[in-house]
This record gives sequence, C-alpha cells and structure tokens, in this order.
Amino acid sequence: MVHIEVQVLRAARDRKCKHFAELYDQGAVNREFVFVAMSLLGRDLHKLRNEQPFRKFSPATAVRVAIQTMEAIQELHSFGFISRDVKPGNFVIGIGEKQKTIFLIDFGLARKYVDKNGNVLPSRGELGWRGTARYGSLQAHQRRDLSRKDDIESWLYMSVELWKGSVLWRHLVDRAQIHVVKLEVRTSRKSEFFRDCPKHYVNFLTEIDKWKFEDEPKYAEFLADLDEIAKSYHVTADVPFDWEEDKSGRNAAISQSDRAQKREGRGSIEPV
Repeated sequence: MVHIEVQVLRAARDRKCKHFAELYDQGAVNREFVFVAMSLLGRDLHKLRNEQPFRKFSPATAVRVAIQTMEAIQELHSFGFISRDVKPGNFVIGIGEKQKTIFLIDFGLARKYVDKNGNVLPSRGELGWRGTARYGSLQAHQRRDLSRKDDIESWLYMSVELWKGSVLWRHLVDRAQIHVVKLEVRTSRKSEFFRDCPKHYVNFLTEIDKWKFEDEPKYAEFLADLDEIAKSYHVTADVPFDWEEDKSGRNAAISQSDRAQKREGRGSIEPV
C-alpha cells in the first residue's frame, strides 16, 4: 500500500496541508525494496493518552486535539481521499517546535472517494470489514462501503474516548457486541456514553446520523462548536498541551479548565 501513502502525502504536499508529514522522496532499490522518506514525527495520541492521569486528556488538551484532528480529516477529504481507519494511533504529534501540531498518518486503508472529475463515487454496497472495531462506524459494522461520514463518526468515538478516558465498549472484542452498544448509544445509553463530555458532542452524533453516503460533512459547523467549547474552558494558545515537556503550566491549565467546567456546567449534559 506504499503507493497510496505516496499519493496522499504528495497531494498534501502540493496543497501545503498543515497536518501531514512532509514527503521528501520515494522509490525502489533493485525493484525489490520500496522506500518512502518523510519528516520525522513523534508519539501517537493513543500512547500520549495512556501516559495521562486516568488515561484521559485535560479538557484544554482534549478540545484542541478534537479541533486539530478534525482539521486533518478535512484536509484529507479536500483532495479526494478518505481514511477508513480514523483512530488515536493514526494521529501523532510533531517533535521540537512542532509538538503542538497533530499529524494524520498511516494511509494503508485510504481510498479515493471521487472520480477524475471530482464527482463522489457511488456506494459499492456490501464489502469486507475496514478499520478498527473500537472506532468503526455503523456502516463499517454492516460491512458496507465507507464515505466521508464514516471518518467523522470514527472521529467522534475517538474524541469521546480522549475526553473521558474510555468508551462503553472498551472491554469488548467481538465486533457484533460492539455494534450493539453503538446502537444503544443512539437510544437507551446516550446519556451514559456522553456523560462528562461537552453537550455539543451529543449534537455531533445526531448530525452525523442524518448524513447520507454522498453528503459532505459539516466541518465548519463542527469546528465552530469546538471553538466555542475551547472558549468556555478559557483555552488560549499559550496553554501547554498535556504532553509538552514544560509541565509548569499544566496543572494550572487543568485546574483552570476544571474550574470553568464546574462554574459553567460544561462537563456534563442533561439526560437525553
């Protein structure tokens, strides 16, 4: 799948996308060994989350992670590809001065969703499983062709996990059982699933479930809501991320976010 990686990275480079590694070179040695040279990046969000207290990010970090990962997915979609495997392990931070930037990686399951004229390709119907069970969309569980909508649905499951530290199906391995819980999240277990999350996350799921296969996700609306969440927690550009080496401001950032959460009631939702 190296050719897909190269296609994606080349397209991102040509468009000067922010959330992709820089492609330096690619080729083959003796027609046997294929190589891709790209910029060096840091640890992934899965590892970074596991290093945090209670295996979750502070609100100040979680909301900015949600913003940057949404931006990365939007960039990928903008040049005609879908990921089909959105998950914390496929997002990494930069190193050095770029450790505040999140990058989307691993395009082994990526696919073009438009034809040469930019028209959205129709659904191919039932196919095999694609993606990772924990973050897979309802369409993925039904083994159906995936679209931009499914990347955003996976993004929401990931964002809930990074905010709360877990999802309701965390300990399940059977895909059918995970599918059942994801259906329950739409009905009887909605309040449980979104407990302690910003109220906007509930609206995100409602909106995602309205979209059809060919619909363009409402990136701008989601990002505007995420910016509103960030403002409610008084998040500014100088607030360190949880993983930054200088931890001196981290506890202050967390406590400030927690105070805002308690004061403004942003950390929980009404029963739904």
